[in-house]
Amino acid sequence: HHPKVKAVGEIGLDYYWQEVPRDLQKEVFRAQLALAQRLDMPVIVHDREAHGDSLAIVKEFPGVRGVFHCYSGGVEDAKTLVIMGWMVSFTGVITFKNARRAPDILRWLPLERLMLETDAPYMAPEPYRGQRCDSTMIARSAETVAQLRGLTRDEVEAVTLENGKKFFGIA
Repeated sequence: HHPKVKAVGEIGLDYYWQEVPRDLQKEVFRAQLALAQRLDMPVIVHDREAHGDSLAIVKEFPGVRGVFHCYSGGVEDAKTLVIMGWMVSFTGVITFKNARRAPDILRWLPLERLMLETDAPYMAPEPYRGQRCDSTMIARSAETVAQLRGLTRDEVEAVTLENGKKFFGIA
């Protein structure tokens, strides 16, 4: 209830590391979504190699809004999230030559549902790949989106800044 708290998260499922049993992760994720619902707060969802389960669980909480951070799912799941009123956020990975699905999603995604992030200290964009990521590098991700959408970097930065402010209720 502290006024500086603007969201619940990062919460979600991570099947990559397999350190915590999946059933326990799902149970905790549901409890965290229920908390967000009670508090009427948005959530930031971590979904690593758990797209199907993550999406199925958030569908159980139609009153919760949020963002899938570090998005790595497909176009169809992104469309489902948009229909549900959710945001989709991307890191510097979208600048990598081997980014397969992101360009198609970014060409389709309504701009009002797009967020950009650093995921600092990880996922620095090209040409900084492998370095410690920070907010000074977000412009490279914005440039990639601008190229895919036929916009300027300034336009992408302005829209994603406003999206972030609205999402976190700081506009």
